[in-house]
Amino acid sequence: MREPAEAFDRTLSRRRFLSTSALAGLGVAGGSTLLAACGGGSSGGPAGNSGNNGGGGGGSITWGSWANPGEAERFRAYSKDYQAKSGMKVTWQNVVGDYPSKMLTQLAGGSAPDAFYVGDTLISKAIESNVLADLTADPGIKAVHEMTYPGLRKWAESSDGKVYGIDVDCNPKVFWFNKNLLKEAGVTEDPAVLQEAGNWNQAALTDLLTKVKTTGKRGMAFESGWGDLFSWITTFGGTVFDESGKAVFDKDAKAQAAIAWLFEQLNNENITYAGSLPKGQGVDALFYSGQLATIQYGRWILPNLKKLKGKIDYDIAPMPSEAGNEVSSVAVFTACMSVNGKAKDQATALKFVADYCGTEGQKYRLSGGGNAVPSIPGLNDIVTEGNDPPHGAYFAEVAAKGYAVPLPLIRSAKKSADFPLKNDVLLKDIKNQTPKSYSEALVTLLNG
Repeated sequence: MREPAEAFDRTLSRRRFLSTSALAGLGVAGGSTLLAACGGGSSGGPAGNSGNNGGGGGGSITWGSWANPGEAERFRAYSKDYQAKSGMKVTWQNVVGDYPSKMLTQLAGGSAPDAFYVGDTLISKAIESNVLADLTADPGIKAVHEMTYPGLRKWAESSDGKVYGIDVDCNPKVFWFNKNLLKEAGVTEDPAVLQEAGNWNQAALTDLLTKVKTTGKRGMAFESGWGDLFSWITTFGGTVFDESGKAVFDKDAKAQAAIAWLFEQLNNENITYAGSLPKGQGVDALFYSGQLATIQYGRWILPNLKKLKGKIDYDIAPMPSEAGNEVSSVAVFTACMSVNGKAKDQATALKFVADYCGTEGQKYRLSGGGNAVPSIPGLNDIVTEGNDPPHGAYFAEVAAKGYAVPLPLIRSAKKSADFPLKNDVLLKDIKNQTPKSYSEALVTLLNG
């Protein structure tokens, strides 16, 4: 699925389009094309332990989602295991193509599955259309919802606080880096080392980017989605929205300082604007090919990096912070699972969703090389398994402190679509922008 906004807002789509040739050119056989989806979380890889509470009882459940090949394998395995343990008949549907449009069509026509994935570009429309079941009062759902990291709960709620979806898992924005490229550039302490020493701050990042530029390689790329801009503001202590939901980064002093830094780095080419890359050059492909020293993505790129072992020596750190040793609050990309308001067996559907999104369900789906991060505490061993990457524990720390897509974007499909497009126009004209004029243009869009 590739909506107009997502043509520019690649950070909204956790599972990016990765060309087979990008990996094949690096000598990696079978480089898979990942299905772009609406900011969701899910995993691929070999099966793990049971993902349900078991205990027979009959009933049936159909559920649907988007999926790349690895995820499809895991979802089929989960469904088979759940059916064996619960006694329910479980049928999974892989929805390909324009997921939101197809799901809304199925819902309107009465053919939608009982439970299904919902991304951030669909949730508001689905709630407005009154096609989702209100999950607020179900005790199993409530328990999982209350376990979910606080910053990841609100986006799947209505304006009056009713719950219409539960996070399936998540993908926090972390700072990936190519250790070999940094060493070649003369960076003696990588971001993880700097974080542990309390020195991973804006000055350290500027020094890193400046050194990488001298090698002819790119240090970092900046993209036009909300996740990039808002994360760089908040990681350096700025405020994007006030408590009422009004955008204020045009007036917040720390936000303005963070944007001024971004402008300086973009103008001196320490940072590359992704929208200016030649056609066909993706940010992830540049990182895989050793042409980009750092990338600020989630765990979704790990399966592809594993195919490049021996070619890239990679690790992660949190985004740099004001203090240099903090784990800041930054963007966390996620999707939820909702229940069809017309599901024939609501009780069975509710139980399935609670189990799927709960502790055992996430453990089953994300263990053994998954491409996402648990959205509930207590499963840190998943992101540290195999010591890959070495500082994988940061995934859980960032997820616990981060935030999902902001409500002003969730509650307005037009603003969600227009934001990355407007941001792209402004960034391509950066020489004629100031941090203030740039911010005011985006704030006007968000508050309009």
